[in-house]
Amino acid sequence: MISTKKPLLTALMLSSAMVLAACGDSDEVTEPVAPEQETQESENTSDASPSGGVEEENIGGGTFGFTEFSVDADYPELDDAIDISYEEDRDKVEAEYANRFSEQNLSGNDAMDELEPAFQQLEITKDSTDEEAIQQVVEAFGLEDGYTSMEVEVRFEDGTEKEFKAQN
Repeated sequence: MISTKKPLLTALMLSSAMVLAACGDSDEVTEPVAPEQETQESENTSDASPSGGVEEENIGGGTFGFTEFSVDADYPELDDAIDISYEEDRDKVEAEYANRFSEQNLSGNDAMDELEPAFQQLEITKDSTDEEAIQQVVEAFGLEDGYTSMEVEVRFEDGTEKEFKAQN
């Protein structure tokens, strides 16, 4: 009985690993992400990892001040009109940007190209009020004010998580 379970279990584990490997991570950023001062001064990305993501000294939010950032905005005529997701984990960065108004659905490097200029404008802190944080997001991403609801979730470099909400 045990001998028939081992080959079956082995085959199941190998096939699961192959399926997971085949799926890939299309939202992974492979181009270097540089801190604000470097991208504004020059194209030099010495603090960024050559294989993408961020160098070890910037892991933990050193690039933008947060390790996770997400926005979900609903508008009267369109739920989930804006959906933004950014996650920095060790030397890997994942980014997604969806704007249903402009029919953009970006991931990986393309999403990061859209997100990085806005992230550099943000000055959201743990002490920011809901109104301050939401207004900064609206301005940085050039969003319309007519949203019905907006939720911004941030995990700061010290691990603190904060959720900012607004309803119109």
